[in-house]
Amino acid sequence: MIISVSFQRLIVTCAKIKIFIIRKLFEITNMTKDRYFILTAVVLVLIVIVASLPVPLLVNAAKYAQVGREILVNHDWINLTIGGEAYDQKPPMLFWLAAVMFSVFGYSASAYKISVITVSLLGIYSTYRLGKFFYGKETGLLAALFWGTSLGYLHFHNDIHTDTMMVSFVVFSVWQFMAYFKERKWYQFILGAVGVGLSMVTKGPVGLLIPAFAVGASLLVHKQWRDIFNLRWLVAALIVGIIIIPALLGLFRQFGLEGIKFYFWTNNMGRVTGSYQGTNNDYSFYIHTSLYMLLPWTVFLVVAMFDEIKSLVRLKKSEIKTVEVANIAAVVFFLGILSVAKQKNPHYMLSAIPFMFIITAKWTVRNFAREQFAKKAKVISVINKVVTVLFLAMIPFMSAFFFPETRILYWIIVVLMAGGAVYFVLRKIDLKKQMLMLLLASSALLFTINYNMLPNMCKYETSIEAAEIFNKMAEPGATLNIYGEKARLWELLFYSDSYGTYLQTPEMLDDFLPHPGAWIYTTEAGYAEMQEKGIEMEVAHEFTEHKKVTSQSINFLNPNKRASRFQKMYLLILR
Repeated sequence: MIISVSFQRLIVTCAKIKIFIIRKLFEITNMTKDRYFILTAVVLVLIVIVASLPVPLLVNAAKYAQVGREILVNHDWINLTIGGEAYDQKPPMLFWLAAVMFSVFGYSASAYKISVITVSLLGIYSTYRLGKFFYGKETGLLAALFWGTSLGYLHFHNDIHTDTMMVSFVVFSVWQFMAYFKERKWYQFILGAVGVGLSMVTKGPVGLLIPAFAVGASLLVHKQWRDIFNLRWLVAALIVGIIIIPALLGLFRQFGLEGIKFYFWTNNMGRVTGSYQGTNNDYSFYIHTSLYMLLPWTVFLVVAMFDEIKSLVRLKKSEIKTVEVANIAAVVFFLGILSVAKQKNPHYMLSAIPFMFIITAKWTVRNFAREQFAKKAKVISVINKVVTVLFLAMIPFMSAFFFPETRILYWIIVVLMAGGAVYFVLRKIDLKKQMLMLLLASSALLFTINYNMLPNMCKYETSIEAAEIFNKMAEPGATLNIYGEKARLWELLFYSDSYGTYLQTPEMLDDFLPHPGAWIYTTEAGYAEMQEKGIEMEVAHEFTEHKKVTSQSINFLNPNKRASRFQKMYLLILR
């Protein structure tokens, strides 16, 4: 799609906003003494983000964008649909944002991504303020920097989920509530409740959990009984109720009381028990997932969590009233529930990460500022240098072997980043230089993934090519449809000029027929089923080299074995 002048202005404006906020955060700390650190950190993050903008929306990310698109097509902001069918899986906040952006800038994946990133600045700022509230400016700034440059943040602002947006409202809510119970300004309590409401209208009741765990644990530990048993919570419940009315109204109109039950119970407890979705019994899933989600700051995190647990175990009864438990409670209780749930996904843990980084920042500042921790700081530095080398070692495999890169711009950027990281690896470095070293290495790796790996992998996601063929060849009034669960690639609908629907079962296909002129994208098995039914159709295109981006393997990445991993897909026209 052609980027309009308005969209170009949007990119520039959002970039300026992000630079302005990050610089303001840095200005309130001693880190302003080194402008090169500020400039380098901002530029590295922007390079990674800009490289991710052209990457197509795939699978669920495309699905959510399509729901937003259908809001505009249907002129209905309450009754959500996907492929023309009623949609109940997620509340509407993310889809509303998508619809607003599409109405202003057209159907652009890049505009959609930028809008979510811009909203997420609230989450970065709230992380800073909450960290500052508990442990001071330096810790707050470091936590915000950790969060805004982590793999979890940067990846899931490319592969957008409702959790990507919910986390900002969650951490904002906790910050406002904690500030209220110290400063007692009425608007803080109202804003805390608004944050919970926005969380719930983004993902559902799960948006209430972390604020409840963090604030509730703090009030309980500090024995603030009057605040626990207070009628003001009825006001908060009323505010939350008003905010989620549009979500409930849409569900009730389309699904009746079952829709309301699905929102409050089935879609949450059903995933925990596995009665609705999920079969994963790996209770350590979020432990090992966090090791890569929090890169490049994982070493800091591991040390910090160990120190945090050790300090709590050694805590004396007389010290309990002075300890801060909101962050650890948010992490432990929320991830505990996710760990026992039968359905697990990396993006589910996004809402806990800012709180993990606040704990990480607290102990990182202490370990590198106090002389008694000098040996520990040296060990951390050595391990981080090893991590940096491993990051850099992965890049040649990606850009020289898996998908050979020939663009000069890529090599200029990567060599500069990698060279800077190597420079720090070979020298004795303090905390600030160590962070730059990790940022340079991780940015080089993420830039390679966004600029080289993902675009090349997307070439084999034939649903996008199928949409392009349809857009060029289809007659007026034709629609592009999906048949079969294994062909359910939502980007097909999003990138088509005239989307159809998702035909999940043979029975749905029978109800859809004869529908002459309609286009159908399906698997080899789906095509065989349609042949057996004697359906009159024409093969518009046969894709012999199909591979989903979300189901990769070493054999596929290896160009010598790639052909063995391909599947066939078909683009058909009903006659």
